[in-house]
Amino acid sequence: MNRYDHRRTVQALDDAYRNLALLTLEQTTGTTVTRGFSDILPSDSLLLNQSTIDQLSNMVTSQTSVAERDLQERILYACKDLIIESRNSSLSDMFKFYMDKGRMVVQGAKIPAIEIVPWLQTQDEFELREEMRKEIGIFCRVILNPILLSILDVTTQTVKETFGFHSVADYVEKKRDSSFQEWADIFINFLCETDDLYFAKARSWAEQRLGRTIEELNRCHALRLMRIDDFDSCFPTSSLVQTVQGAFLGLGLDLTERKDIIIDIEDRHEKSFDALCIPVDLPGKIFVVMRPIGGFIDVETLLHEMGHAFFLSGFSAELPIEYRRFYRSAALDEAFAFLFAQLVENPVWLRDVAKVPVGQSDTLADLSRTKRLLLIRRHIGKFLAEKDLFEVGRFKDSAHYCKWLNRSTGFNYEPDGYLIDMDRDFYSAEYVWAWAGAEVMRNFLENTFGANWFQKREAGEFLGKICSEGRTNSLDQVLIKFCGTKAVLPRFS
Repeated sequence: MNRYDHRRTVQALDDAYRNLALLTLEQTTGTTVTRGFSDILPSDSLLLNQSTIDQLSNMVTSQTSVAERDLQERILYACKDLIIESRNSSLSDMFKFYMDKGRMVVQGAKIPAIEIVPWLQTQDEFELREEMRKEIGIFCRVILNPILLSILDVTTQTVKETFGFHSVADYVEKKRDSSFQEWADIFINFLCETDDLYFAKARSWAEQRLGRTIEELNRCHALRLMRIDDFDSCFPTSSLVQTVQGAFLGLGLDLTERKDIIIDIEDRHEKSFDALCIPVDLPGKIFVVMRPIGGFIDVETLLHEMGHAFFLSGFSAELPIEYRRFYRSAALDEAFAFLFAQLVENPVWLRDVAKVPVGQSDTLADLSRTKRLLLIRRHIGKFLAEKDLFEVGRFKDSAHYCKWLNRSTGFNYEPDGYLIDMDRDFYSAEYVWAWAGAEVMRNFLENTFGANWFQKREAGEFLGKICSEGRTNSLDQVLIKFCGTKAVLPRFS
């Protein structure tokens, strides 16, 4: 492939991912969607052509420079991901259809499938949550699991027969340039090190909040537990944007003046409950979309998505598109999101910015920290379950999921829900490493600028330097360069 052809491929990729981002924006905001994946990338697209993959593969193997090889591999894997998505597009559309149209019936009330999570988060009645659990089990077993199993089969067939990998896990490992076994060893060690602390806190929290032992609870009840709403009166929806803006103003990011960051938090019935940061242009046009539920959870969610926006909007426009649009791993992106989401664990931020009364800020910070420990362990459990599932290759076997999720959280996980809870491309591990990276950045910021680092313009300039390099480097490379150490899982005490 000559240089012109290669640049044409890169431009086509950029256009495709931009249009897919716009499609996601339409779906999330509830705009009437009249197109799908095949409209953006028809089957005869240059990007879905095997000859394109072959030519890109030849370019990768011919590179002697590590940096240039990495650059070309980003393009290669971006094309491969699109091929996988293309082959699954009809199944994905079917899945979206049933999620949009599905209804769970609980004591005569019909709850849309897309509203199950917020419904459970606010449902105080144990028996009603149990009814919902049964409804979800039937919905998954009869409707969703056959579709998800087909997606797994198509994905596996593609990476093995078309791309020549041993398995989906092998494909993702190569794309991430990582070792899942090394990660598994680190993660299991973390579980062992935090077992005593976690189970003491989780049992106390569950018994005080829900009046039950964690052995009596399943994922439906865990969702209610993790909805920290005792402090909702401190976080009215009317002041949501103002509160979150205060997290960035001291750093030098005035969201009221930024035209490239578009925030949509209107409560419209047609909007999805999935909060997202959607980069259409990098930099240039970043959308943050959220449907508020009310209270503290909205602040947590919006801080996370605005952390994404802070990072993405800081990319230098001079970077090659390969370092802006594409990446080997999303851990750096997610680390910025968690860095700002974890402000809810900072009593100084809670008091000075969110205006939580002094007597409540320490309690809320401690609860938020316990919730983070639970989530880290839960995502470790998911990764370990997914690793075992793909190594064994028996996709109808939910035993790995039930075993590892129970081991990591103490809650009982229903066999029927194992596929709906899986993350694409082992994204659960990206979250775990992102929490580790956020911890390193937070410690560096607090040690350098103080506990109120979020009010220091110098801290904003420091973070801005990281953002300006976009996705050029991995999370560990960024942390070593700017903070002096690689990602290390948090130490809870």
